[in-house]
Amino acid sequence: MAAYLVDTNIWLRAVQRESPHHALAVNALAALLTRGEVIGLVAQNLIEFWSVASRPSAANGLGWPVATVLQEIDRLLTQFPLLEETPALFTHWRHLVTTHQIIGRRASTTHG
Repeated sequence: MAAYLVDTNIWLRAVQRESPHHALAVNALAALLTRGEVIGLVAQNLIEFWSVASRPSAANGLGWPVATVLQEIDRLLTQFPLLEETPALFTHWRHLVTTHQIIGRRASTTHG
């Protein structure tokens, strides 16, 4: 069993039913859960989620009211553990990206 930290965009697409990527995001999460994998959230996911979900649609956001955003965040928190971010997180990330020679954008979405 592995633990996964997924990009905030996956969480956003999973709750945004009208997104053309909704099914892909939901199926990816479901596949991990079906295999018994652990999917965690960190505060940064929820901060970014809030920012995008509450931002007006005209500004590339979802335009949701605060009550809806809070409801979705609470739902995520009941389904997935909120992982503590510690200094060891950076050390682990650094080990992963150097060991596997991850470059560019992929370096910010590495999971262990």
